Amino acid sequence: MNSLYLQFQLPKICIMKKLLLAAFLLSGTSFVAAAGTGIETGSVQGTIIDAETKKPVANTSFSAAIHKSSFQKEFVTDANGNFKINIPVGEHTLIIDKVGYKAVKKESVIVKDGVIIKINFEVEVAEEELNHPFMTPITMHSF
Repeated sequence: MNSLYLQFQLPKICIMKKLLLAAFLLSGTSFVAAAGTGIETGSVQGTIIDAETKKPVANTSFSAAIHKSSFQKEFVTDANGNFKINIPVGEHTLIIDKVGYKAVKKESVIVKDGVIIKINFEVEVAEEELNHPFMTPITMHSF
């Protein structure tokens, strides 16, 4: 009776082991795949100051970009001109831009995973943009 019992139980045990192994491998694979797609980031924070008045540029939307990269992020300064953005790990040339101001860049900004870097920017009013109204191109369609 024991050998008959083992004959029926052995295939069930093998199938269970295979199912458990497959589940373990699949869960491990999805964990590794999810962990591998994450981008390491660090933070850049600081204050944006008007170069002429030396006052913070408060509650204003700016654009941050990394030179020779597709990275671009919009952010808004707080009431004291402070900002904080997360950017990918690496050595970058960071460009801060806003319509009405000249673009400002900081070279050799080294960003490390989980580290906060403090950088202040002084922005100058772009005279040529003040003298010419800001115009955006439009597309005309005929029907």
